Amino acid sequence: ETGAEISLALATSGNIGTNGGCSKEEIAAIREKEQLDATAGYGARVKFLRFPDEGLQDTPETRRAFLNAIRWANPDVILTHSPDDPSTDHAMTARLITEVLLVVGAQLVQTEEPPLSRMPSVFFWDIPGGYRFDPEAYVDITNYMEQKLHAIACHRSQLRWMEHFLSDGYLDSMRVQSRFRGFQCGCQYAEGFRAHRVQGFFADYRLLP
Repeated sequence: ETGAEISLALATSGNIGTNGGCSKEEIAAIREKEQLDATAGYGARVKFLRFPDEGLQDTPETRRAFLNAIRWANPDVILTHSPDDPSTDHAMTARLITEVLLVVGAQLVQTEEPPLSRMPSVFFWDIPGGYRFDPEAYVDITNYMEQKLHAIACHRSQLRWMEHFLSDGYLDSMRVQSRFRGFQCGCQYAEGFRAHRVQGFFADYRLLP
């Protein structure tokens, strides 16, 4: 509705994210299709980096891939996992993004995509369950809650896996957490965010919807 262009970069392949009896190669292909189905509703561009699950490490290869993905997106704002996320892949994603951020405009650090002319703002989204995450900014998603749940529901293979861990189901847990964040900020449903800060640069909260 705001006219924003959305680009998604997925770091890992999802190749262990199910208990459905598939091989790693089969589930990775399924997860990519599910991701494309989920993004079809809002027209996002998607880039798959295809690193293996539980194998995301801070290496020259991953740094270059992350840097290239940021340059590919050419974003004003990056929304990503929290450094305190309990998933090691998610936490490493946050670390890699924030560490390569300082060279997104460096001419001598070459990738397939050209250097950026500006530094994007970075915000971390909520942690599952909200533990150890105190939002600094909230976005009212009341009018989009059902669209959010529909997009999550497209990840059918992962939802079946998550049912083993959540007695009320993953979609219900997402609704409850969004309702709690909405309660905190005075609306029905909301998302909470925290800003990434480095010396000489401060995230622009006006870029949040």
